Amino acid sequence: MWCLISQPNSVVFEVRGIDPKSIGQKCLEKVCEYLGISNESDYFGLKFENNKGEELWLNLRNPIDRQVHCHGPSNPLRLALRVKFWVPPHLLLQETTRHQFYLHTKVDLLDKQLLAKDWESVSTLIALIAQAETGDYKPFNPPHTTYVQASSISPTDDSPKPPDLLQKIIGKHRQFAGMKSTTAEYWLLKEAAEFETFGEERFVTKHSGGVTLGVGPHGITIYRNDQPKQLISFTSILSASSHKRIFKLEYLSLESKETLLEIKLDSSHVASSLYRALTEKHAFYSCETVRSAVTTQFIRDLKGTIVSIFNEDSTLGKKYVFDIQRTCREVYDNARRVLYQENIAQVPKIEPGCFHDDGVSCKDSEEKLHRLMDALTCKICMDNQIDVVFLPCAHVVACTSCAARVDRCPLCRSEFERAQKLYLPSEFCRELAT
Repeated sequence: MWCLISQPNSVVFEVRGIDPKSIGQKCLEKVCEYLGISNESDYFGLKFENNKGEELWLNLRNPIDRQVHCHGPSNPLRLALRVKFWVPPHLLLQETTRHQFYLHTKVDLLDKQLLAKDWESVSTLIALIAQAETGDYKPFNPPHTTYVQASSISPTDDSPKPPDLLQKIIGKHRQFAGMKSTTAEYWLLKEAAEFETFGEERFVTKHSGGVTLGVGPHGITIYRNDQPKQLISFTSILSASSHKRIFKLEYLSLESKETLLEIKLDSSHVASSLYRALTEKHAFYSCETVRSAVTTQFIRDLKGTIVSIFNEDSTLGKKYVFDIQRTCREVYDNARRVLYQENIAQVPKIEPGCFHDDGVSCKDSEEKLHRLMDALTCKICMDNQIDVVFLPCAHVVACTSCAARVDRCPLCRSEFERAQKLYLPSEFCRELAT
């Protein structure tokens, strides 16, 4: 089977060799491999549209054919790659990952799912988008098309659009001259990460008075018509559950009273999606590791339930409720560790009589190493390693024992106020010693 994967910028690419009976994680890994995302796939998920037109997250731990109706060879499976867990840009270690976050953020800004702080922030965002997609501002060919496309970005307040907004955008765009597109994408993410609704997944219901629920990195926010929004933090939540179309949430109010929130959603799929989003985001953002109570929670269909009466260990009809595998800290630490090991593996080993890729022989490398060791040797005793910096001249030329016997810097001959102990990295010192 082959899949058509859509990105937020409307670019569609195909992934072949997907077994419908395999779990969704296999499909996500192939998608991320195609995009060059090797160790940060945990931030993403795949969405599909059911028969009712509802967009749902594909559960990556369950077989694909149990969730999506898999068509024949002539009709490919259609999925959408989306960011599921939003993190600040400084936690993203790969440019390919940051680029996908940028694409999703831009779409959310244009669709008003993500609102800027004020019009000043709007002008900055539009200028960053123009810098990322068109480069430096050119007076003879200004990127007015990009400005117009991004003009739907709005602030949280209802203040009127300033008449000089275009001039502000051009002025900020000029300030970004020389900034690379990847850097502009990073700073747009940095700006958007400060917004209140950053990383929030919304569930709109026509029932219960038109309540909108937003599940984000800090908890669940309740939006009611003509009423102030209410944030229920993860630490205040006691329990959550969903049954058919009803979602129930027990939490502690500001007065430390147990309160029950009961919301009727548009369908049972939306209610279970809300329950799933709340549980997974709490585990991802607030926990050190994903608890077994989350990873092992499952349901069975009718056939599987009947079989489980006679054999509890049977996997027939078993469907996991959650697919989260790692928390935010675990994803970052794992990606950093793997990328570090990959960089170490790419360093060429020096063999006798060999040459480096740049044509420098190993003999020349050894001479450079000797010169480096001489540079790190005390210039007074010519024996110990330098480990003192003279202030305020900031010259590093002596060891601790020799610095105690002089009152002037041996290099510039100026009097120093104090000799500060300097600690070189232990790994670097061990390499020099060997």
